[in-house]
Amino acid sequence: MGMRLGLYHTCLIDLAPEELFDWMQGHGFSDLELHGGGRYTAIDWGKVAAGDDRLRRAAESRGIKIWDIMDGSVNFLDPDADRKRTHVEHTRTLIRAAKVLGAQSVSVFTGRDPALSLEANLDALPAAMAPVVAEAEDVGIRLCLENCPMAHEWPPRFNIAVHPGMWRQIFERIPSPTLGLAFDPSHLVWQGIDYVAAATDFGPRIVLAQAKDSERLPRVIRRQGILDTGFWRHRIPGQGEVQWGRLLSALAEAGYRGPLFIEQEDPFYEGSQARAEAGIAATRRHLEPYLSIIDEQ
Repeated sequence: MGMRLGLYHTCLIDLAPEELFDWMQGHGFSDLELHGGGRYTAIDWGKVAAGDDRLRRAAESRGIKIWDIMDGSVNFLDPDADRKRTHVEHTRTLIRAAKVLGAQSVSVFTGRDPALSLEANLDALPAAMAPVVAEAEDVGIRLCLENCPMAHEWPPRFNIAVHPGMWRQIFERIPSPTLGLAFDPSHLVWQGIDYVAAATDFGPRIVLAQAKDSERLPRVIRRQGILDTGFWRHRIPGQGEVQWGRLLSALAEAGYRGPLFIEQEDPFYEGSQARAEAGIAATRRHLEPYLSIIDEQ
């Protein structure tokens, strides 16, 4: 039996949790990555972290497993001490909530101090992340670094864990086995990085993998270069540049056995729930022939 497709639910973020679970059950999805940031206000994470398991029971009653909570708004390197403290405490709350929900992981960005060099940010990261790494180790939850550079702003300000060179240096500085990767190939594509080699080289660190694609736009690059952030855009799998058969083969050889979570940010499938559903359906049609490559856990 091959791997399953899961859903990162931001494209359906207007749905309340039980509506989301009903939608997933009705469309044949059983594996969920939840958004844990400020965009989704339907969940009181403090209550969940304190032991309220109603969300878990509601999901399980519909055959849904919550695998991960993702919050890309945290900045562990924020130069403002109060904001940094808030980000740390919110992430610790998500880690405890993940335990209550039966999830395996919490995904975050590192953040960045834009006034400092990358090297200085790297040097500051171990101390900045120490409280959340310790919390994850204590609770038994994996902490995953997402590789989105947040490149809608220039220079990218909110994440330094954006390519294999940075991953290597971060893992050297923070060797905890609880720290891993949330692997999104779409951001490697537009950076010109070999996403297959990245999956091979960092396979043991990949805790979850996402189904999201992107394409570079030569007509923009010819006229405006790559410092104009419009030189690329997200696409659904099958309409971007990722060769999914090659990537899933690399993930399988590297030992990945989890679901592949659809994250939909394709501008052609935005604007309504109907458009989002059409994009999810098209993604499924494209990926299904490759899913038998990976035998699920």
